[in-house]
Amino acid sequence: MTAAFSVSAATASQLAGAVARIVDLAAKLGRSRDEVLVPEELHFASGVPLDVVRALLQGRPAGEPDIHKRFRQRLDLLHETYRKENGRKFSHGEIARQSGISRQQVQALLGGDRRPTMDHCARLERFFGRPAGFLQSEDTEALSCALAAVEKSLLQEYQEHSERGALAAAAPAGTRRPSLYERHGVDGIALRAALLPDQGRTRLLEWLDNYMDERAAEGEQDPAGGTR
Repeated sequence: MTAAFSVSAATASQLAGAVARIVDLAAKLGRSRDEVLVPEELHFASGVPLDVVRALLQGRPAGEPDIHKRFRQRLDLLHETYRKENGRKFSHGEIARQSGISRQQVQALLGGDRRPTMDHCARLERFFGRPAGFLQSEDTEALSCALAAVEKSLLQEYQEHSERGALAAAAPAGTRRPSLYERHGVDGIALRAALLPDQGRTRLLEWLDNYMDERAAEGEQDPAGGTR
């Protein structure tokens, strides 16, 4: 039975932070929260039950099934929604042949009569084209991964939007040279850095500072051969 639980402070903070960043990016692109945080889409992307997705997005307590029930929920979702080109579901035999799991084991897993091994999960995730951990990760973790994909997509779109805006606003050729930061695409680097974990982001910033110091000290040559 699924029991209600309070999302840990760390997890709640991570989810809230991701939601806030996504909403902010959406606003900069002229979109509303509802346009970019669609519970139904996040349900299919994460495998998390729709009512749980809605609760977690609002920062409310949700239910967390045991690992076996969670596996069943997500495998059932994949079997129902992952279709062949003709629109039909894959049969047990087809899943068995393409995943390398025996037909009997596939039937038992889909029927809830067998607990999966890590190998079963890995093979099924590859067959259904889902990332490692999809079938067993906790709901909060699965939703965080789905939100990260949304954020990454919006960051890329925002970067392209910003670059188009910069080009449109640029002065006529020859009137102003781009700054050192503009020429080296620092805005794009900063946008990508937002997706890195804290340690990776710190290392990137240290490298970037050193690189810029070196370039400024050397003095860049312009196309005519003079210094910047």
